[in-house]
Amino acid sequence: MLKKICLYTLLACLAVSKAYAGFTIFPMAVDFEENSRKRSQTLNIMNSSNELQTYRVNLVQYKQNEQGKFEEVETMENSAKDFLVFSPKQFTLKPGKTQAIRVARKGLGNMADGESVTHLVVREVEMPRVKKATEEGEEDTLSVSVKVLQAIGIPVTILKGKDLYAKTEVESAKVKDGKVEVVLNRLGNISSRVKLIVKDEKGEEIGRTDNVRIYLPNTKRTVSVSLKKDVKTKPTTLVLEDGLTGKEILQANISK
Repeated sequence: MLKKICLYTLLACLAVSKAYAGFTIFPMAVDFEENSRKRSQTLNIMNSSNELQTYRVNLVQYKQNEQGKFEEVETMENSAKDFLVFSPKQFTLKPGKTQAIRVARKGLGNMADGESVTHLVVREVEMPRVKKATEEGEEDTLSVSVKVLQAIGIPVTILKGKDLYAKTEVESAKVKDGKVEVVLNRLGNISSRVKLIVKDEKGEEIGRTDNVRIYLPNTKRTVSVSLKKDVKTKPTTLVLEDGLTGKEILQANISK
């Protein structure tokens, strides 16, 4: 008897593009603005596995905690879910093939001013497998097959209104357990998107974490930046860059 256990691994991320075990998605963030003529955008999903795979797409609300972890919630005050449409909702791809997903925003007349966010989640769907004939006497045995199904959450953001800005400050940066632990504060009225770069006393980069985001309504986030392997120099400076433009925002000293 074959018992199959399917587990979902959800990767809620923000990046330019990323490949995971089962599929590749590009880009990994969708942004709309009220005054922009761009009312729709396209995501591309490629089956990077060696098997036929079906994918299902839906919109999900997530709440982020201070450590950056996500928890699914039924409702959110600043949800963009009701103002978005997308297609297709399910599709099947052969290995190496690509499917385009069109995401469009509706009219924003009933949406509150500010930033609204939801996540478009692409999930692998369990595929039926052909059961091989068993040898005589095997019917009383038990084997377990564990299938890990990947799921990726892409943030979809809509900005409406005037005087919207992102501002991020460093509360602290210190060495802890071989990493640099950074506490960030969000001071703007929209999500903060930053990159964290760790440098040594010579100004050489020895650690980096991209795609750090502090979602509303959170005002604080703790991030651990891993250092490069075999680094013998000590981290002394933290550089904060804008996550969208790459422009340097500030520098801060790293305490021991």
